[in-house]
Amino acid sequence: MASADHRELVCVLGPGRSGTSTMAGTLAHSGFYVPAAIRGNETNPTGFFEPRWAVNFHRRLLDKAAVRSLDTDPEAFGRLERATSDPVTRAELRDWLDKEFAEHPCLVIKDPRMVWFHDLWMAVASEVGVAPRFVIMLRHPAEVSSSRSEYYNLRQVPGVAGWINVALMSERLTHGLPRVFVRYGDLTADWRPQAERVAALGVTLDPSPDTRPHPVDDFIDPSLTRMKPGWEHVAVPETLQTLGDRAFEALGRIADHGESADVDEELEEIRRDYATLYDDSMVLVEARVARARTAAVRKAVRKATAELAQKRAVPPRPPAPAPTRIEHLRTTVARRLGRG
Repeated sequence: MASADHRELVCVLGPGRSGTSTMAGTLAHSGFYVPAAIRGNETNPTGFFEPRWAVNFHRRLLDKAAVRSLDTDPEAFGRLERATSDPVTRAELRDWLDKEFAEHPCLVIKDPRMVWFHDLWMAVASEVGVAPRFVIMLRHPAEVSSSRSEYYNLRQVPGVAGWINVALMSERLTHGLPRVFVRYGDLTADWRPQAERVAALGVTLDPSPDTRPHPVDDFIDPSLTRMKPGWEHVAVPETLQTLGDRAFEALGRIADHGESADVDEELEEIRRDYATLYDDSMVLVEARVARARTAAVRKAVRKATAELAQKRAVPPRPPAPAPTRIEHLRTTVARRLGRG
């Protein structure tokens, strides 16, 4: 077990429904702590293993920058630069991490939004004296999209495009850092070899994966892998399917065989191809976007004009009329009779 003065931080990355909860749960049953974890529900019965504070923290910053968890824009990461470098935001994260590390020296942080704040976490981790390790979950985009559509009723085209964009971004941001790619199917089929790969990054697992029986044995249920790979039930264009397959296969080679220059080159080519597809798609809808913006401006102007006209149309309330002499006499008489 890690000593109180030895801090370890494992960051589990990957789009929602990629097996990130299963991996974070594996680490949580192996000596790592999830601060104030969100409880499970019917969409994830074994638990999410997400720190509620981190989820709310990331959501707030994403909303402020108008960036989605699975944003399809290859340049969306740059919109978070201000949040990443903001001293107040950094202090907020640093104070939270310091407090959690004071009570638990080994933390696992899992949130599908976390990759957007990679620079922020790296900077703050250095300030609190810890070097993060990264576990990136890998599940076919058709499976992820089908699962997200079933449980969260989300559209599939932006889901697959977002998977490609975020998966490529996760690889680029963690390149050269202590990391391991883990296939979701491999983790559910036999978790021990995958946990050993995580441990090889310098991560202390207690109990160790070779312990039998182990708490993870009862935690992982292979039957929860309900979605199967394949595009049969995913309504996305063939071009997007091809890019999704290429990205999944390239990242899979890292999971299976480790880093290589050939894979790096292939991933760069996929990034260029995806960026071209995104730009072309924006050109196709440029006229519609312009019309929508014009309509929104006109609607806002009409609303403001109507509100101003309504204010002008309402006459000011006249002052209360002064009492007449007769009314004054009646009041005086009534008062005197009342005294009598």
